Amino acid sequence: MRKPDSSSSSETSTLRIGAGEAGQRLDRYLVSQSDDVSRTSVQQLIVDGAVLVNGRPSKPGYALRTGDEVQILASKPRDQASTARPQPIPLDVAYEDQDVLIINKAAGMVVHPAPGHHEDTLVNALLAHYPDLQEDVENQRPGIIHRLDKDTSGLIVVARNAAAQAALLGQMKRHEIVKRYLALVEGVVALDRGSIDAPIGRNPRHRQQMAITATGSREARTHFRVLERFAHHTLLLLELETGRTHQIRVHLKAIGHPIVGDPVYGSGSTMRGVTLKRQFLHAYQLKFTHPSTGAVITVEAPLPDDLQAVLNAKTFL
Repeated sequence: MRKPDSSSSSETSTLRIGAGEAGQRLDRYLVSQSDDVSRTSVQQLIVDGAVLVNGRPSKPGYALRTGDEVQILASKPRDQASTARPQPIPLDVAYEDQDVLIINKAAGMVVHPAPGHHEDTLVNALLAHYPDLQEDVENQRPGIIHRLDKDTSGLIVVARNAAAQAALLGQMKRHEIVKRYLALVEGVVALDRGSIDAPIGRNPRHRQQMAITATGSREARTHFRVLERFAHHTLLLLELETGRTHQIRVHLKAIGHPIVGDPVYGSGSTMRGVTLKRQFLHAYQLKFTHPSTGAVITVEAPLPDDLQAVLNAKTFL
């Protein structure tokens, strides 16, 4: 990849199509490879010539073939790529003071701008509601301490100033911020509680996905407890000791119990008669030490309506 010049920033990634991916539409395949882009954004990239198949521009509906090489050329002028603009998007604020915000993020919202998705993110919304965060807008992630996948709902903590951000990032690095999740998984989990300790890195065959791998990986630990067992599913309470990309989704797949509705690491299917358009994963609780007062802050967010509706339809579980 060439080094960006002074007027642009560039990023190139290449994907090779395997037998299991052949036959998919190009646009749908690219959306399945990332949690940070919408199908509309992907289609626009393809139309703009920023996606090449075997070195040539293609169309969104192109049917992929085994062995195809898909190259993504994400390139934007620097003034567009390095800044985010305020957008008056509604936010569900679960906690707020002069140093810290806790947002109950809706499913479908990307946390921060990324290639192919520069608007309608949590950062865009934060800049509109909290203009003081614009002082750090150039890094694209003002105040962001951690992230949630696009289709994962729930709590995310945001620092409102540099001192709070440094303190919270320190707590995150020392594994002192408690992050608990609720997940409905496929199958009946036998153990009442347990831990998954397996390193996570980029999937060597599908670079947009994560996997348990011995090369290029980082330590990852997830603890779980069974809350309720159903005939064919299990509701789990999970706690992250580390915070790797897609950690819960990858670890649950590894033990044979992928998250219901997960299109990347699970079957993607849901129960008959129940509508669910995303994975059943919700960031339920955050607990940390306040960066200024030293008080222990604990915030919880109940399951959103779409996930609660699945549990209410117990006859399908």
